Amino acid sequence: MKWLILGFGALLFATATAMLMLWGMRKAYFQRETLARRLLSKCAAKVMRYLKTHETITRAEMLSLCEGTSTREFMSSQGAIVQHDDAFAGKLAEAMLADGLIEEAGKGRYRKKMNKE
Repeated sequence: MKWLILGFGALLFATATAMLMLWGMRKAYFQRETLARRLLSKCAAKVMRYLKTHETITRAEMLSLCEGTSTREFMSSQGAIVQHDDAFAGKLAEAMLADGLIEEAGKGRYRKKMNKE
């Protein structure tokens, strides 16, 4: 009986260890996408705060507003930071347009999307 309990305990320990390892490997595999999504989310929040007091915003203004914004995952040495890169401003604008947060205002400018209720 003692050996049966010991064997069952070892099996449970091995199962828990394997599950934790798989969770960690999955988290590491998707870390780049998670960091990019978090960075876009933080920058979108900054742009929306800016649009509360301003009528429109350009991609260049989005980039200057978000430059230096960073994010990290909990208990990880990896992080992401916005550097001066026009491609990021384009991705941010596209993501915000797709989410319905902003709309085009013409001449490369964007404004807060108005609710048509």
